[in-house]
Amino acid sequence: MARKHEQEFCGVDVGVKKSTVAVIKGKTLEFIGEYSEFVSEFINSKRIPTAAGVDAPLSYPVEGSFRECERLLLKMGIRLFPSGAEFFRKVVERGMEIAKKLEEAGMEVFEVYPYATRVILDLAPNEKKQKKSGLEKIRERLMSYVDIPELSHDAIDAVIGALTVRLYYEGKGVLLRGVDGAILVPAGKIQHSLESWSESLRNSTGGKAYYSGRNRR
Repeated sequence: MARKHEQEFCGVDVGVKKSTVAVIKGKTLEFIGEYSEFVSEFINSKRIPTAAGVDAPLSYPVEGSFRECERLLLKMGIRLFPSGAEFFRKVVERGMEIAKKLEEAGMEVFEVYPYATRVILDLAPNEKKQKKSGLEKIRERLMSYVDIPELSHDAIDAVIGALTVRLYYEGKGVLLRGVDGAILVPAGKIQHSLESWSESLRNSTGGKAYYSGRNRR
């Protein structure tokens, strides 16, 4: 029997000065490098991954500092920077710019948050990725999903972003949606009471916030 063609997924760790991209196929890390290298090796060569996870807010709050989808993450006990904060604006703008380029290339693009994925999948969420020992523990747990060598924390986040999208395509992810944006996260036990949280948020925001999964193909 012929082996089913495996899709490629990419994750982007967005930085103002440098953005790192990872491409995975199944458990294999196909590419890790800077965004400009990814554009040259993949987009310009018409090797377009199926979908991308961008680690940056891809929209601004309608009001206040947090979007509805971010409030759902906070309800899950997952901390994050407010997308409406002035100090975060350059990252948001860069993320939007990259997302637009990826969409134009033909990819389905999602906003992802690697720390949320670490919490939900138990990828050593209490470890500090800036410390060598913490990063190694994160990598060891991540190896259950993707085979990777020693990498920087930016590269690890890019891999986790790609993994988040892959899991969604496998029917193992959910979109936290609101009127002002959506964040893709893996499905997990932490979301068992998300329906009641979502209902509470709908009541407080006019019926706009909810979560949804992907139908299996």
